[in-house]
Amino acid sequence: MDKLQTYRQEIDHIDKQLIELLAKRFDIIKKVWKYKKDNNIPPLQSSRWQEVLDIAKKSGEELWMNPIFIWIIWNTIHEFALDIEKNV
Repeated sequence: MDKLQTYRQEIDHIDKQLIELLAKRFDIIKKVWKYKKDNNIPPLQSSRWQEVLDIAKKSGEELWMNPIFIWIIWNTIHEFALDIEKNV
């Protein structure tokens, strides 16, 4: 059981780091939103989104991660980012 508890603690630590990184990402998104607003740039830029998704998929593939999993995560992050840009 000690081994299981150690693994769970490691997972908890990584989960906390993931949440902190997402919070940082969303803080930057707010800055991007302000820049876009000040420069009359629409929230959604399809070419940039495709570039971000391609980079994420490639990084995931290099680590043997399922591309569908990567797509789901990044699409969810992107949807929230667009909500932030539209509602700030």
